[in-house]
Amino acid sequence: MTAPAGLVLPARDDPVVAGTSRAIGGPPGSHARLGPRRFWTPVRWLVLLTLVTSLFGWWQKSPCRVHPWVEQYQYTRACYTDVFALYFAEQLSAGKTPYLEHPVEYPVVIGGVMAVAAEVVSVLPAERRPRHFYDVTWALLTACALVVVVTAARLAGRRPWDAAMFAAAPLLVLHGSTNWDLVAMALVGLGLLQWARCRPLAAGLLLGLATATKLYPVLFLVPLFALCLRARRMRAFAVTAAALVLTPVLVSLPVYLHSPYFAPDPSGAQSVVAASPLDRLGTEGLSALAPTVERGGVRAVNATYRFFELNRVRPADWDSGWYALQKVRGVSLDEGLATGEAPRRLNYGVAGLFLLALGGIVALTLLARRRPRLMPLLFLTVLVFLLTNKVWSPQFSLWLVPLALLARPRWRPFLAWQAAEVLVLFTRFYFFVGNDKPGEGIDPWWFLSAVGLRDLALLVFAGFVIRDVLRPENDVVRDGADDPAGGVLDGAPDRVRRAGASTTVTG
Repeated sequence: MTAPAGLVLPARDDPVVAGTSRAIGGPPGSHARLGPRRFWTPVRWLVLLTLVTSLFGWWQKSPCRVHPWVEQYQYTRACYTDVFALYFAEQLSAGKTPYLEHPVEYPVVIGGVMAVAAEVVSVLPAERRPRHFYDVTWALLTACALVVVVTAARLAGRRPWDAAMFAAAPLLVLHGSTNWDLVAMALVGLGLLQWARCRPLAAGLLLGLATATKLYPVLFLVPLFALCLRARRMRAFAVTAAALVLTPVLVSLPVYLHSPYFAPDPSGAQSVVAASPLDRLGTEGLSALAPTVERGGVRAVNATYRFFELNRVRPADWDSGWYALQKVRGVSLDEGLATGEAPRRLNYGVAGLFLLALGGIVALTLLARRRPRLMPLLFLTVLVFLLTNKVWSPQFSLWLVPLALLARPRWRPFLAWQAAEVLVLFTRFYFFVGNDKPGEGIDPWWFLSAVGLRDLALLVFAGFVIRDVLRPENDVVRDGADDPAGGVLDGAPDRVRRAGASTTVTG
């Protein structure tokens, strides 16, 4: 029996997988039993592989959940995780409710996930809560990873095995439980699957929830607008865009209205400076809705708005190209800043470069001789956001994995990128060791070189994606189709310009 419904088998399609398969006898033959009646369908294999990879991730992080954080242990064992650290930093260990009793540096959905996990472990003895807070969070994130791999397999259409690039990704081992990014990624996967099934309202609602978890999904509106404009599917875009924008506002607004305003006291702890907007609305009017207030010369920030405030004032982060630029120049772009003052030149540089890159993606979308598929453009959009941003936390790279496999499912450039990410992580941690203990660890230039190598690997990958957009005959995902995950875009009329005239073709 041949592969069901024209299923694409990677051992016959990808040179790397074909070569690797020789160790177990080579690619399946034309008479191999691959029918849908077998219990081990591709999706079930992918779920099992994701569970195994996530278990490796738990094992890799587990030393940091029980060992005291002394002598740079979390760096030398490469087991650092925000989940464990923020259990204490966000005062969950003291039983405080996110936003209402302590400001949280993330959007509200992540704060809610934190609160749920903290509530689950609250019945345990105090000494056991921190490590089991990590365990409960890991279980929640593993469930999210399963959602990501299943939605990626569904979005891949005839190529479900491409989702193995996520299920077996080294990044999933190293960063699946570094932070709560998989929650947003699961919502993104569900939202994109709804779009692929021509349900723009459901897609917008789910992508809006994802935006209330991590901000990057709102960027999808830019390439989606350009594609829908070219395909004359603006009604579907308008529905999705409205739902995507309104959902995070409606989810966050009640929390914002009930959140007090905090500022750090002399000890560094966060203290309440002003009551919530609802409590002050009767006496201060609409001015009570402002995200910041001044009290006795102290500037306080609404607990829900803290995420945006921190991103406004933070300097260039370690893994960003802006930090490398400052190291090369030997000076910061914004010197002599007062505490809490935003680095304006850096922020303007980030915004300008990102908008320029985003304009390039829109131009690529509108000027390509055939309308591009959705997934390559989403991958390029998130990539330019990371490359131009002043913050690139290591786990942010996870966002790219499902988009990369849906944009260009080829293992060789993917594995080169993953190897570079592993190098970034380990050089980063030993660079931190040297920061804490001069004379130990490694020279910072090793770390900066690893970051440059990672960026180069991603730029090469992006180059192949752009080539496939410009030469659609090279796009292995199309293979006679138009846009398998495009939803209302799949098979829609394609308005292109030739010799100054406007021509409409069918995808």
